Amino acid sequence: MINLIKMDLYRMVHSICTWVMLLVTVGIALFCVAMVNIDLEDKAENPQYSEETSQMGIVSFQIEVKTQDAQEETEETENSEEEQQIGLYADSDPGWIEGQILAGDLISTQLESGILTLLCVIFAAIFFNGDQRNGFLKNIAGQYPNRGILVISKMTAAAVQILLMEILFAMATGVTAEIIWGEQFVLGSIPQMLPFLCVQYLLNLGAAGLILLLCTLTRSAAFGMTAGILMIMGILLPVYSVIERAFAALLPSLRLNISQYVLEGNIGVAGMEASSDILTRASMVGAVCLVLSVLLAMVIMKKRDIR
Repeated sequence: MINLIKMDLYRMVHSICTWVMLLVTVGIALFCVAMVNIDLEDKAENPQYSEETSQMGIVSFQIEVKTQDAQEETEETENSEEEQQIGLYADSDPGWIEGQILAGDLISTQLESGILTLLCVIFAAIFFNGDQRNGFLKNIAGQYPNRGILVISKMTAAAVQILLMEILFAMATGVTAEIIWGEQFVLGSIPQMLPFLCVQYLLNLGAAGLILLLCTLTRSAAFGMTAGILMIMGILLPVYSVIERAFAALLPSLRLNISQYVLEGNIGVAGMEASSDILTRASMVGAVCLVLSVLLAMVIMKKRDIR
């Protein structure tokens, strides 16, 4: 098992995709901070800058999908449920125009946008399917009677890369913010950032695990990548809304909010200001998705012929 993990790590380190994704991660972090700065400048010049246009995004389709019943609200949903949009977007706090910009708040808003998860999905699809394309999997599969450990090995290597991507993203965001805003940017307490950073990491692992399952099932990096991108961008929100309405019609006494139990819904709320309940729920969603995806991928790998 250890030797297999070492081989996957070796394959990952010597893959061009690995280094390209690390560079892209840094570049995206720089771009995100620059866009926040532009957004703040626009707000400063125009105090009436609307809330809709103040949502800075890499991709933002202004299609709002309400995921909760307008007539019923609870304390929990007030903190965790918001009008969600299809696309990637990050909010810039108007208080940042003249006030301090805390590193935790800035990094949190960028991670909640889902842009880092999107990069993790792209890397995962390419990496997980690469061993089939270059013949690596076919060459070593016969050496391991229990082929399920091949799945664990790939997921372990991907977990290392995703950790590096998150660290680089946070560091690049902080360095760029320091260059742009100077003394206005405050590092703050790193220990206070760790809870939401760890939860976001677990959610990213869950997303990578789902891509691993899709790539193993379909043998297609394109399918896994496309499905992951669409999921992170919230393309399933209208579907969730229809299911929730149907559920409410059948059982009016019970509330169903699917966004609380899916990866993309928790990525958008597991931030610096999130309550411990939200972070706990998000971590459980990420962990369950990761474990189930890996287990199912292992079952498929055991029963499938290696090509």
